Amino acid sequence: MEQFKELDLDDFEVSECKDKKRLVSTGGFSIIHSKNGNRVILNANKVLSYFPQQDSVQIAYSDKYLAVADFISDDNTNYMLNKIGKNGVIYNTALVHEIVRRYELDFSSCTSQTFQVYNVQEMDNGTVVFIDMKPNEEA
Repeated sequence: MEQFKELDLDDFEVSECKDKKRLVSTGGFSIIHSKNGNRVILNANKVLSYFPQQDSVQIAYSDKYLAVADFISDDNTNYMLNKIGKNGVIYNTALVHEIVRRYELDFSSCTSQTFQVYNVQEMDNGTVVFIDMKPNEEA
């Protein structure tokens, strides 16, 4: 049996890092913007559950909100949904860059940002999920 030397904690230094408390909440819409790939993730419970049979969604923008729906108009692009677990993923670098530019998102110190569902409305063409892209601004 190997003998271990007894250690004295008085010989150790205190960690200087401070624990930061973070508000933890599961958002509905995440953007991954990194050198290893760009994608949009639609949370299964908060967004994708409104489009259970869909293999694509459409996206539209206002100044503060982003709309996700199975159909908005014939002019909108259909973005193909891939699945990772239960979540829907759109692998489209151009879409990620468009969203980053439009909402002036800063990824200088992170590779992902998550946004909350603002509202879900039934419209003439079906359900629309609205994502609050500027939560610190008044509507």
